[in-house]
Amino acid sequence: MKKTGITAAMILWCFLAVRVLAQNINTDKNVVDVFNSFQYASVSSTVEAFGEYGVTHLTTEEKTELAASFASCIGVDNGYSVESQEEDNKEVLTLTRDSRDALTVIKIITLNESSGIINTSRQYVSVSLNIKKDTECVITYKDMIQDLFDAAGIDGYVGINLRGEIPGALNYYERNRLADSMLEMLDAKVVSESRENELFTIYAYSSLIDEYITCLGKKMNINIVTEYDEEKNMTVLYLSTPLNNLDY
Repeated sequence: MKKTGITAAMILWCFLAVRVLAQNINTDKNVVDVFNSFQYASVSSTVEAFGEYGVTHLTTEEKTELAASFASCIGVDNGYSVESQEEDNKEVLTLTRDSRDALTVIKIITLNESSGIINTSRQYVSVSLNIKKDTECVITYKDMIQDLFDAAGIDGYVGINLRGEIPGALNYYERNRLADSMLEMLDAKVVSESRENELFTIYAYSSLIDEYITCLGKKMNINIVTEYDEEKNMTVLYLSTPLNNLDY
């Protein structure tokens, strides 16, 4: 059965979101505070969300309306483009807006399944909001998108990625000292790690952060990654929760 009332629910949440911003309700900012305690040449932040909307048929117009409703509730009312692609049993409708302050990409992904005479369409929603040159408001947008998922009945995850550029190529010991300092400030325990020169990534768990995922029976909600950008001569640091799903 097709879900109904999603647009109305999102419109209601838009009003609630304005009230949340106006009242400046405190949220858990431990990760952002720790990240911002270090010096960077430049920073950015991203909210990444993905979840299942349900088994239902949606026309292209309905998908566009759904994507536009999400966009409107995070402040994107105009200036965006919409395109649709189809390949085999997969359809992707993408709403994109690239402005001075942020890059917003919202996708409605349809997987068409066939079993005998029964055809079904499973819908997924992907939201990526890259906030350029800022990390202070990422928690607010993360909470907004999480509430949008809850209002729409979307079962999925919402995470944040903080990215900072540090001049030069940090050596092995400098990267370890930086990562260990972050882990200590977050009171995080390492779950899995690879600290080789080519691949430097740490998975950890902190009880200071409410959300977590479970992998092989172990809780994880902190992911630290570093890489070196030869073209810019910058060491790039990522601090993410619960995981870094970006291309790096």
